[in-house]
Amino acid sequence: MVRRVLIVAAALFAVACNAGQPPGNATNVVKGADVVSSTRVPMATATRSLSFNRGASWQPDQVVIADVLSYGGPKVTLTAPSGWQMIRDDATPTTRQSVYWHAIQANDPSTAIWTFSGPVDVQGAIVVLDNVAQASPVDTSSGKTGGGGDLKSESMTTSADGDLVLIFKAIDFSRAPLHSQVPERMSAVLVQENLPREYWILATWQSQNGTTEETEFSFPQLFSWVAAQIAIRHRSP
Repeated sequence: MVRRVLIVAAALFAVACNAGQPPGNATNVVKGADVVSSTRVPMATATRSLSFNRGASWQPDQVVIADVLSYGGPKVTLTAPSGWQMIRDDATPTTRQSVYWHAIQANDPSTAIWTFSGPVDVQGAIVVLDNVAQASPVDTSSGKTGGGGDLKSESMTTSADGDLVLIFKAIDFSRAPLHSQVPERMSAVLVQENLPREYWILATWQSQNGTTEETEFSFPQLFSWVAAQIAIRHRSP
């Protein structure tokens, strides 16, 4: 199988024992989609909703990605706001990662609200992207879950050159923070550590279509985890 790897020097997302690790230095040299900003919503316990406020700088020609993370109990019904399309919904018995996209409209409401059919612990993040193919932004995606062992994101095969590859990882981990180390040529879009139930959003760019590499924690996990890769098409010139 022909493999056209991500523009990264190393495919490992390793765990370091100390804090203050570098955020990586991936650059968009392939004219792919750009990460404009990211915002997090802190953990709420035993709730039936998660709300994201529209940022003042959001533009109608941009696309936004929502990472909705819920924990505990049975898998409840999750309802997204109008106009938001699900990309992936991956879950273990304790950790669930639901990722959506939305093409920003001038008349969008100020708040996007996800509702749950039962109480769950929930947190989340929004990533705003520019230079995206708005009508069909997602080239492909992959997901992987586990109850321990190595926390890996599954490789995937893209069909478009110059994809932005976003990597989402979350874990039901409530003790000392993992202090993950971002690979040198991969950027940390958002890293939520130093509190229970950590998660990470990373980014890199693929020069040509083909099979991406896995990323993984080299430190074996004892808790449930979910991981995903999502490839985003850039806007046609």
